[in-house]
Amino acid sequence: MKRQTGISALQFFILTFGLTIGTSILVIPSGMAHIAREDSWIASLVSMAINLLMVTLYIALARLYPGRSLYEILESVTGKWPGKLLTLVYLFYFISLIGTLLGNLGFFVSGEVMTETPPEVVQIIFLIAAIISVRKGIIILARVGELFFPWVVVLLLILILALIPQIEWNYIKPVLEDGWMPVLQAGLQSSVFQEVIVLMVFLPLVKHQKSRERAYFLGAAAGDLVLGAIVLLSVLVLGIEQTENSTFPAYALAKTINIGNILQRVEGILITIWILTYFIKISILFQSMLQGLRSIFGLKQENHLIYPLAVLFLIIAWNTYINTVYVNDIISTVWMKFSSLFLLVIPAVLYLIAVVRLKLLKQQQESQKSP
Repeated sequence: MKRQTGISALQFFILTFGLTIGTSILVIPSGMAHIAREDSWIASLVSMAINLLMVTLYIALARLYPGRSLYEILESVTGKWPGKLLTLVYLFYFISLIGTLLGNLGFFVSGEVMTETPPEVVQIIFLIAAIISVRKGIIILARVGELFFPWVVVLLLILILALIPQIEWNYIKPVLEDGWMPVLQAGLQSSVFQEVIVLMVFLPLVKHQKSRERAYFLGAAAGDLVLGAIVLLSVLVLGIEQTENSTFPAYALAKTINIGNILQRVEGILITIWILTYFIKISILFQSMLQGLRSIFGLKQENHLIYPLAVLFLIIAWNTYINTVYVNDIISTVWMKFSSLFLLVIPAVLYLIAVVRLKLLKQQQESQKSP
């Protein structure tokens, strides 16, 4: 049997889809409802448009340096040592994300599902699963994602279809009562929670350029459509006040399902979807950390760094995710500006520098050829 050395376009699509949904399926509706109110569903479309524009930017940057990962592109554009410094900056961003994800996991499971279990225990158990995934490598994770994907789709369809009878269309009225500004603000703020730039680390593993670009774009689009559907259903079923005031609106949404007193208490469906996509997201971030350290220090093997990094993730999670109120305040005041630097500003500057450098190099080559 021929050993798989890359990722198929379908597998990359699934990884992008899972990373896009990640933790966003639980927390996005509340943040949008707080800013855009009844127009949250419009804000979700704005968020989707911004995300797809960012993916288009990443694809354009990758086209200039085909076959190179994010870290290799950083060094190619800015030079060896500035590129390594930028890699360190991105690793700081990724490690912040992992700490926040672990904190969110612990508080959700301990607060909503297993109320007598300390969040630290939940985080350690889940991190053990992530360690196993990282030791096996990104290709095995892609296969696992391919195995889980049909179940995620079926569970999502069950969740969405079961909520349709409870829809109250008056809950989204009035439309655009406060104009477009809150909608744009909510869309921009929520667009920084998908962090699909991390997939540029693994983009070269998909062999065919057109296939990987299509999978990258469509995976982000599909994930954003699911998030938009959850936001819309949260408003239409729960109403704006309950959506805004719930810490995890999507979980509260799943708990309302009751069809003929037969199909009810199916919030486990949402938990299953969330756990599977969350697992993909944190495993990808963990893998990207290892690849970044390998790029900086020129390591041949990076598996010996897995356990020290895991301990570091726990320390960060325990010291930064104090409670949901504190984290929500950070998200609403700081996170958008902080995350936009890595998702939009730096990639846009890199693209401009790369275009100018390649153009100047082409002109120089043409001048040397001419007599």
